Amino acid sequence: MDTRRFIWRSMVGLIPVVGATGQIGAMEGDAMVRPAYCAGGWYPADPVTLTTEVDDLLARASPPGIPGKPVAVISPHAGYRFSAPVAATGYRLLRGHTYKRVIVLAFSHQNSRRYNGIEVPGNLVAYETPLGQVPIDREVCDRLLKKSLFVSKPEIDRGEHSLELQLPFLQRVLGEFRLVPMLVGQMSTNDYAEAAKAIMPFVDDETLLVASSDFTHFGHRFGYLPFRRDVPEKLVELADKAAAPLLVSDFDGFSQHLDKTKDTICGRGPIKLLLRILSMHGGARGVRAGFDTSGNMTGDWENSVTYQSIVYTWRPGTLGDRDHETLLKLARQTVTAHLTRQPLPQPEVATLPEAVRNKGACFVTLQNHGQLRGCIGNMVATGPLYESVIRNAVSACQDQRFVHQPVTADELEELDLEISYLTPMKPVENIEEIIVGQHGLLISLGYNRGVLLPQVAYERGWTRAEFLAQTCRKAGLPQDAWKGSKTEISSFEAEVFGEKE
Repeated sequence: MDTRRFIWRSMVGLIPVVGATGQIGAMEGDAMVRPAYCAGGWYPADPVTLTTEVDDLLARASPPGIPGKPVAVISPHAGYRFSAPVAATGYRLLRGHTYKRVIVLAFSHQNSRRYNGIEVPGNLVAYETPLGQVPIDREVCDRLLKKSLFVSKPEIDRGEHSLELQLPFLQRVLGEFRLVPMLVGQMSTNDYAEAAKAIMPFVDDETLLVASSDFTHFGHRFGYLPFRRDVPEKLVELADKAAAPLLVSDFDGFSQHLDKTKDTICGRGPIKLLLRILSMHGGARGVRAGFDTSGNMTGDWENSVTYQSIVYTWRPGTLGDRDHETLLKLARQTVTAHLTRQPLPQPEVATLPEAVRNKGACFVTLQNHGQLRGCIGNMVATGPLYESVIRNAVSACQDQRFVHQPVTADELEELDLEISYLTPMKPVENIEEIIVGQHGLLISLGYNRGVLLPQVAYERGWTRAEFLAQTCRKAGLPQDAWKGSKTEISSFEAEVFGEKE
């Protein structure tokens, strides 16, 4: 191990600290700066050369437009000769936007199979690149390290390039930001949900998520030869199949793609974690900003690596901010009037926004410090949306599940109200159409009928199969009843907004 690559910062200056065994040890009060291991090999070490190359790639990138501020990026991490043009297409879309924090989900090519969970640095204060230091968000890292699944194993990141290669692009596009570096190891399906729940509190409008991954590694060199003819065309087809679930934030669909094709996507762990985070926030829409293969660059189709860049924005809603404010105010007035035995509100219809006056179905949910206190709604629009909100707000206060502990006026200040505006029902022909984070479900068999809103599934990190099973349970059916030929399954989408926002 090259101990010269580790620099310890203390009040007396920069000093290397080496223990008696040759291992590096921290001195109390000191913190470590991670060196730029890959500079001079994977990308230029000279600051001027690196700046010129990155800026030139960004200037020449021509990605498609996106509808809003990016919330996440999937970006490749091969040597800049190969991957940087594709990476630049995604990072170009960040221009004009500001972020205070960047969470980079990467992995260790050498060690990811040797540990479970997610490696988060325990004592780093910064990452070094030829363009300067990127400060670590120590508060976030320290809080995550108190959670299960998050571990500090400094040796995991030693010499790794998957995270480091993202930083020069971020530095040139964003300028100053604080970094939360994560290296994803071995994870189960449930682990991804648990980790996403831990990360979610730190994902806000000023946070960017980056998942570092190349895509298909094809050829004898990588032990993956799913086809031998028409390789360029087949690689494009395979990339499209991988991208299809990614573009709609479909965790289950991407997992099925990997299981079915055995696609050699090296950063599958970071991508899965990103998809789970996005789905647990209600889902996002992706745009493929760039695509290429090393085979196309070199003419060598015996061995080729695929590169894709995908940029995400939150799914847009149908209602506007004024619509949300109007409906939430009306719901609050209704709940207050009902619980205090006052007349229900009678809004002046002509003053209401048009969308609020149109026909619409909705659910109204009441929570007290995160505990459900009532949730009632209608699946089919039978009248104006504002009338549905008033009616369902009253019914939520009378939810029969809480008949022995009903909502009272004493709880008014503690209640949080949430409204789910529903799209029309759509029969599900193939369960693979169901996307956790986007769809709610209605399952019917005979006289049994059960409904679960989209947020019930994504807030719990359920898989598609778990969502189907729990909806059957809600209907009073066996949990595998969704597999029956006579069972009817319908999906819908919900635009969810609440007072907390």
